[in-house]
Amino acid sequence: MRNKKRFLSQGLLHLANLALLVIVMFPLLWMVSSSLKTPKELFSSGINLIPKQFTWENYQFVIENYDFFRWLLNSVATTLGIFVLQVFIALMGSFALSYYQSRWNRVMFYFVIITMVIPFQVTMIPNYILVSKMGLVNRWGAVILPYAANATTFFFLYQQVRGIPKAYYEVARIEGASSLWSFRHVMIGLCKSSIAAVSILTVIDAWNLYFWPLLVLSSSTSRTLTIALKAFADYEVGDNWGPFMATSTLTSLPVIIAYIFFQHHIIDAFVSSGIKG
Repeated sequence: MRNKKRFLSQGLLHLANLALLVIVMFPLLWMVSSSLKTPKELFSSGINLIPKQFTWENYQFVIENYDFFRWLLNSVATTLGIFVLQVFIALMGSFALSYYQSRWNRVMFYFVIITMVIPFQVTMIPNYILVSKMGLVNRWGAVILPYAANATTFFFLYQQVRGIPKAYYEVARIEGASSLWSFRHVMIGLCKSSIAAVSILTVIDAWNLYFWPLLVLSSSTSRTLTIALKAFADYEVGDNWGPFMATSTLTSLPVIIAYIFFQHHIIDAFVSSGIKG
């Protein structure tokens, strides 16, 4: 009797997980399916996940008639710029608060954390005015600089760095090691998995940026892939929905691949920060 109840409960749990999986995956599958359909089938009344006639015309149309590779270059450049600066600055800040002992450390920590609750809408206009006066509008720097430092990235890394025993730093000092050596070989050496996890989160977040790039990248050649999708949605006729879905699929592909290969690192980042918070 007990085994039967357990089997029933497990079965219901698996059915619930399957239903949730279908709900989450259906829009993604529909996007990929629509990118492979002909215009006639795309606007038919039926709902078919598997195209009756596979075609690569939508992908060919995007590559031949739009600046897809330019958009891709812009997305890669801005993502790498944000990733490098954001992670490096967060690492330096985490190391400074754990390596150098000062009565102001706690004050500085809470000062940085408070910035997490400031809405983007509050800093949007000042940031735009700043990048505009610097002449960075329609340039990669307009997207990269406002995201060069991030309190969330700092918080994740600091939870790991603060767990490093102070004795490791003291031994390094006794042996004559500089602070730079301790930064490279002690802190980074002991936090490689956490740095990898936060790096993946940073890359995914930077790749998916939409609203801020939409404000500062107005020219066609400076657009990233996420805001370039607006070029298809602006048309009132439905002929461009096929290329729109093809571009959406190509835009989502790098993030999906990154998540599939590094999902355990992403989960570890949240779990470890929650335990040590």
